[in-house]
Amino acid sequence: MYGIGVLKGMAVTIQRMVMPPATIEFPEVTRPMSPRARTNLLWFDERCTGCSTCAQACPDGCILVHTAPNPDGTLEKVRYEIDFRICMYCGLCVEACPYQAIQCGGTMEDAVYEFDTMYKDKHALTRLAHEFLGRNGYEYPHGQRAPDHIIELIEVEAKQHPAPVSKGERVIEARTRG
Repeated sequence: MYGIGVLKGMAVTIQRMVMPPATIEFPEVTRPMSPRARTNLLWFDERCTGCSTCAQACPDGCILVHTAPNPDGTLEKVRYEIDFRICMYCGLCVEACPYQAIQCGGTMEDAVYEFDTMYKDKHALTRLAHEFLGRNGYEYPHGQRAPDHIIELIEVEAKQHPAPVSKGERVIEARTRG
């Protein structure tokens, strides 16, 4: 019988017409990310030993690690920087790190007005990591809970400096208020 295919196609079209739109207004509205998504890198200073395995694994050379030996044999992390301007988010540094100090799971807010703001030093990376832990119940992206002294430090920082809200959360709050 002719026309059944046309009727099936029209039925799908009518169903789609009454459904809510599938698109969102990014970056004002964001959806939750999958835990396995290759998002911005998070660097956790408390887990890092300064071995620079992540920097050696990076094909772009966007990770800089500079250490100095301590008298007790450990390494002091003098500089730790990630240049997100050239990072291709391949995740090789995440796989290479034996201590899981660098992990995927950060926010995808790389749409910036100033290109140089994508260059993060160890202080900016630590702030991003602490914001992530504060938003996610003090759990690392792989599911392990943060140590108690880090949780206390994050709570003290949160009292002194309220965490900035992401672009999407600001817009949603503005729309719900009025």
